[in-house]
Amino acid sequence: MCDKQSISEELKHEIMKISQIIIKQNYFKFQNELYIQEEGLAMGAPTSSIFSEIYPQHIENTIISDILLRYHIVGYFRYMDAIPIVCNKDTTNI
Repeated sequence: MCDKQSISEELKHEIMKISQIIIKQNYFKFQNELYIQEEGLAMGAPTSSIFSEIYPQHIENTIISDILLRYHIVGYFRYMDAIPIVCNKDTTNI
């Protein structure tokens, strides 16, 4: 994504460094106990929604239009992590 935006190598390095720090400091609270999320992103953490949006946006901006055309998908809709796809059973082999 940084390459597509023509971001300098130095700034890309800084973005990656900051992102790694944020992901490693992935804490959450459950029943008044603090936990560290060791894999993935903690639900409810302010940064989780930002990081979880990066991959779907990358897919939508690169290959999703080819997939929709190739498989004759009638509709593709995304709201957060819900992606309903509408297809015509006469033209789309699921």
